[in-house]
Amino acid sequence: MTDLHANQARNLETVRRFFELMHRKDIDGWSELWAENGRIIVIYPPAGFGDSIDGKAAIVDAFKGLFDNFESFESELTAIYPAADSEAVVVEYRNRAVIKGGTEYTNSNIAVFRFENGLISAYHDYFDPRRFQVVVDALAKR
Repeated sequence: MTDLHANQARNLETVRRFFELMHRKDIDGWSELWAENGRIIVIYPPAGFGDSIDGKAAIVDAFKGLFDNFESFESELTAIYPAADSEAVVVEYRNRAVIKGGTEYTNSNIAVFRFENGLISAYHDYFDPRRFQVVVDALAKR
């Protein structure tokens, strides 16, 4: 196995763990998957939500608040595409969550993961911002 293939296998496992830990709402464990300079990029942000979250500390803080707002959170990975000649991984997935108070949130996403020394350095998330607005609105009420 070449170094590229070994790194791709490691990154695929990281992506799977990323979603498993979110399902368990284990943001402390999830935080260990991120590089210090990690960045989340939201290409189409809903109103009241930024287009990026920069740095591991800011990402973890934002996701602790976000996941504290969910009664439950599930993601179904529907496709995983490791890049042929890099360590990037692209995934398609569906979210289903229940926000505290009973409001349901669903969405279909595509995400691009990039890695640095085995840790997530960038996460580009593509989703319908109109659907995510219900989550942003619930956060604003906290």
